[in-house]
Amino acid sequence: MKLSKQERIGVLIIAVVLIIGLGIWLYIVPKVQKVGQSNVTLDSKTQELQAAQDKAATKDDLKQQVLDAYEAGQNLADMFFEEMTPYEVDAEFRAFLDQCDADVYVESLNISEPSTTTLSPKYFEEKEVTYALKTYVTQDIQPTEAELATEARWQAIKDALGSSQDVGSITVSFDVTALSQEELIKFCDEVNSYFKNENGNETRKAIMINGMAFSYPENEEYYDELKKTIEEEAEDKALDALYKENNMKRPADEKPAENPEGAEGEEEDARLEVSDTIYTMSSTITFYSIERMQDPTPQLEAQEQ
Repeated sequence: MKLSKQERIGVLIIAVVLIIGLGIWLYIVPKVQKVGQSNVTLDSKTQELQAAQDKAATKDDLKQQVLDAYEAGQNLADMFFEEMTPYEVDAEFRAFLDQCDADVYVESLNISEPSTTTLSPKYFEEKEVTYALKTYVTQDIQPTEAELATEARWQAIKDALGSSQDVGSITVSFDVTALSQEELIKFCDEVNSYFKNENGNETRKAIMINGMAFSYPENEEYYDELKKTIEEEAEDKALDALYKENNMKRPADEKPAENPEGAEGEEEDARLEVSDTIYTMSSTITFYSIERMQDPTPQLEAQEQ
């Protein structure tokens, strides 16, 4: 079959179009896709480069921030003890007694095994009374600027102090004796005055006294006697009023007997014992410890090399 000139031209055009289409599909399209992938990779690497440059630009700032944080943590750690054995705590407690300014006698020492204690900040929260009527009449009242500022300050304090932390602890149990309760109170105050000279600085150490409850027998005796006197006088006047109301004379034997002033006290003073003039209490003191932070300077210098 012989094609006409026009048919041959048409076939040739179709063949050329097919060749061009196959060439685009087989060669140009893959190259375009590869260029697109390369652009994506280029963008990613550009971002990585920018991030690395930004990090390098703040390297000195980051180093200083790490050193500042270490300095702050190091100073905080100075308040705590290093982890101690019971023998070391015994020596530390005796050093505390040597520094103590109270006139007391301590005996019956008993030292616990090392353990942990959870320390957490405590905040005073004023209790608010809530009832339905109060809620109804205050439902649309908004806090004032002063109240909002106070709340913001409290929140800042809580954020700064953080949450609870477990630290090492070891406890010394003992009996403490003094000639007056004032000396016992002074002994309690000594835990706030226990400073040690470490690295050229006077540092208050983290110890806490537990279980000191005071009573004053002299005051209790005075108020017991006053209560008894008031009750007797009240009963005496009530009986007088009762007899008077009924137009009757009160018998003499119903009236309270009169004691010479001071006779009862002299009798009690004659029976004083040693236990009436000294005060002995059982208590404990806890020593807190934390592991010290390692100096980051060598590691930071190694990273710069």
